[in-house]
Amino acid sequence: MKSNISSHQLSMFDSNPADLNSSDGIECAVADSIESAIAAIHEGTAIYTSAPEIEKLLDLLTWPACGGRLHDPACGDGNMLVAALERLKPAPGDFQEAQRIHGIEFHHESVLDARQRCAAVLENHGWDQTEAFACAEALVIQRDFLLDEIDQTWDVILANPPYWRRARLPGSYRDAFDEVTPHHARGDLLNAYLDKMPAVLAEGGQMALVTSDRWLANAGTGRLREALGDRFCVSHVERLDTASAFHRPKKREKDTPPRVHAVGMILSNEGRAIDASPFIVDEIPEVDGIPLEEIVTIRLAPWLGPDGIFLLDRPDAIPGAKTVPCVMPRGIDSETGEIGKPVRWAIVTGDEPPPPSVARHLEREMARMPKRGRREATPWIPPERFDKHLPLAEDAILIPRIATSLRPIRLPAGRLPVNHSLVLISGMSWEDVSTMLSHPLVQAQADALAPRVESGYRSYTATLLRQLIIPHEAIPVALKKAA
Repeated sequence: MKSNISSHQLSMFDSNPADLNSSDGIECAVADSIESAIAAIHEGTAIYTSAPEIEKLLDLLTWPACGGRLHDPACGDGNMLVAALERLKPAPGDFQEAQRIHGIEFHHESVLDARQRCAAVLENHGWDQTEAFACAEALVIQRDFLLDEIDQTWDVILANPPYWRRARLPGSYRDAFDEVTPHHARGDLLNAYLDKMPAVLAEGGQMALVTSDRWLANAGTGRLREALGDRFCVSHVERLDTASAFHRPKKREKDTPPRVHAVGMILSNEGRAIDASPFIVDEIPEVDGIPLEEIVTIRLAPWLGPDGIFLLDRPDAIPGAKTVPCVMPRGIDSETGEIGKPVRWAIVTGDEPPPPSVARHLEREMARMPKRGRREATPWIPPERFDKHLPLAEDAILIPRIATSLRPIRLPAGRLPVNHSLVLISGMSWEDVSTMLSHPLVQAQADALAPRVESGYRSYTATLLRQLIIPHEAIPVALKKAA
């Protein structure tokens, strides 16, 4: 078997030349390794965009009236190319007009599917079958957009780039991927596509994308956002219903939406600026008021490591140990918000070494503590110290880190929240603080700022809380008078 294999693809295969008898054998083995890696990546990323979302992007681009040539760098089975070709309606035999559309795909079976679908569109518009298939072969090329050099440019990119974290890539592919991908774009296939696509886009061109929203807000993609912001603005962005924005790939469980939070967007010369800071997709209401951080003190509940080290299932499990009852995230009733009876107690330690019974327990169990939680010089102090500021002597407000909405919960005096829940201390009554945070304008801000996680839940952080503005009408009268 002969194959045309690039140097990057050759580097994906790690073998002992002595085990191979000829250059043909090397190419066969390399091809097998490449095909195996590509098959694994395809199986994990083959989530295609539904027709209505594609049509919406084409409307925003005003394709084909916008002119120029359109490219999909990861065209899969051709959904986006087919939609663009249907609108173009090239006259029979007009290869030049048809080739305003172009796609690249690295998975062989998908390339064949895409070509067949494009040829069918051309035949439906009166093309001869032979010419239609010849044209489709030129429209859809089997290459790897990330690993191969691309020597063309296009005026429009229409894409749903694959989402797969670097850690999940097959090892041989990951090595080649790292070789050609800048460090700031290596975290995910999506990041790498976003980083490379501008290089094949003509000056003044547009990119119409369906992507996961995580690159827009994650701290680790700030450099990527900055690089894109040097050239583009966001002229359109909207959240998509993930359950309807994609059609199911062959290997995915039926009726299971992909685990991404999808957005449709256009990057062009005009619109909202994008830079290294998190890009907020949802509109944040303008509020005339006072920052929450000027009204309350925000504290982060400690992480104490795995159960059985600093967290005990009984307050008297270790004779002589000082313990405090904890509030575990799972101990909060999801319906009522009430905190249940304690099921974990935390060992309280301070500057001085603890009693011998506690020291023996910690020495025995510390091997289970992740490295980031160990203190070599003072092994009796937990990974995140709390003894000087928690638990509180009075009731306070607890904000769960992961929840469906910003939800203030009454934290009883003497209870210790853990696992980075948020604690608000104000000196005001629980009812007053809860009323402030429940105001619709505050909730709207929190909804816009909180990153989505799984199953309708969002992530609430101290940084987010510090950005909230409390409307004047929601501030308690007593606080206004004091001010």
